[in-house]
Amino acid sequence: MTASPDTESRLTNIFRSVRLEHPEPIETKLTGNLPSWLNGSFLRNGPGLFEVGNQSYKHTFDGLALLHRFKIHDGKITYQSRFLRSDVYKNNMEANRILYSEFGTLSYPDPCKTIFQRLFWYFQPPTLEDNCNINWLNLADELYVCTESQYLRKVNPVTLETGDKLDYSQYVSINTASAHPHTLPDGTVYNVGYSFGITTTYNIIKIQPKTGHNALESATIVCSIPTRYRLRPSYFHSFAITANFIVFLEQPLFVNVLKIASAKFMGKSINSALEFDPQSPAIFHIISRHSGKPSQIKYVADGFFCFHHVNAYEENNHIIIDLSAHTDITIIQSTLLEKVQTNRKPILDIGVRRYTIPIDIHQDTPVDINLVGLEYTLSTAVLQQNGEVYLTWESITNTGIELPIINYEEYNGRKYRYAYGVSPTADSLIKVDFETKSCKEWKDTKYHYPGEVAFVTAPEPSSEDDGVLISCILSSRNDMPPYLLILDARTFEEIARAEVSVAMAFALHTMFIKHK
Repeated sequence: MTASPDTESRLTNIFRSVRLEHPEPIETKLTGNLPSWLNGSFLRNGPGLFEVGNQSYKHTFDGLALLHRFKIHDGKITYQSRFLRSDVYKNNMEANRILYSEFGTLSYPDPCKTIFQRLFWYFQPPTLEDNCNINWLNLADELYVCTESQYLRKVNPVTLETGDKLDYSQYVSINTASAHPHTLPDGTVYNVGYSFGITTTYNIIKIQPKTGHNALESATIVCSIPTRYRLRPSYFHSFAITANFIVFLEQPLFVNVLKIASAKFMGKSINSALEFDPQSPAIFHIISRHSGKPSQIKYVADGFFCFHHVNAYEENNHIIIDLSAHTDITIIQSTLLEKVQTNRKPILDIGVRRYTIPIDIHQDTPVDINLVGLEYTLSTAVLQQNGEVYLTWESITNTGIELPIINYEEYNGRKYRYAYGVSPTADSLIKVDFETKSCKEWKDTKYHYPGEVAFVTAPEPSSEDDGVLISCILSSRNDMPPYLLILDARTFEEIARAEVSVAMAFALHTMFIKHK
């Protein structure tokens, strides 16, 4: 029997445009019981519009940013949304066409321009602008959204209205910045970006907490790390931080600068310049947060790809690094919109890996033996005759996760036990226990797809996982409305859900802001 059009399961129902925003709060249908202490805003950020005029974006990462807010207050939940009024959005809407290139989409010159203006367009490499559709950032007590460009956009946390545009490059020498900065308890922010020039570097930046006209005025460069290959820097999406160190992964997914420079001539988008070479090693750079000096020891591992670090911490002169590791870049290739529309789920070879780095390496350190002195991990580190330390990883569980999160407020950069994320099949949530090396799964139906979760700590918590997890669940069927899910983080069981009566878009990253 063929499913009717209104009930048929389609992945395009997940990765679809939502043309209507809802700036005024909409009541949700709540079932279950919310904790009395749970009051705040659950925010989502992601691509929400994939068509402008008669043109379409090509990749699921490219769509125009749509911001979402679930307000949880006094046992009730409302939903609202707004498109980010970036320069990209406003100019695209005015022209009724795609004016700016994105990760997987190449824009084309305006046919109304003169022949000389159109010719000049081909000599400008595609760059990312202020379509900040990836993540959220609290900076100097103000809320911003970000993407993998040099720009931030301020957002009103209550109305979701768009505010000022900030440019990292006006204050520090970077051309792009990661969408996963780290915020410390005192408000200090660390991030990393490319600096292209005669010498291409990865620049670690530090932003001191400061209120005033511009939150980036206090930004400084902590450290500059030369790239392995000047015209092929490594792609990065995140990094890790501990009490005393910054951990930057230089992985063998390279950005071919010459391909970017010639992209418009070749009719190619930015993602076509990515080159994955699993035979090249991954390099872990260790930088002192206090002196800004990188370690002189070269830590290498077999090649892999990583979007998201889980956490890192120090113990007994070791740095322990946990991350979501891919054996290839299927996750990038399979999320082209044309592939999503084939209605096939990608098969991701992903695992939660632990690497352990001994930091007390000196002239008398023995070679060719395992230097990891922690009994609870099977990962190894061996000083080789050439002076490099070769790392092998430990697989924590048989089930990998993407979009990993932890109890960030209390355990970022500290020894921890639990992480939470989306399964490789994208249709369930996983809780990883790093102590027992086991996991729990939450799943609704085969038609439901959860998004990134946010962890909210309970008042006076009795354990690391004493709190709730919040995720937005979308469905591939038109007759199954989206809903907000609240799980008990300890039991990993549902305690409440709030059904939404309007269409919603998928999102990349989330944030929870507690209401005072």
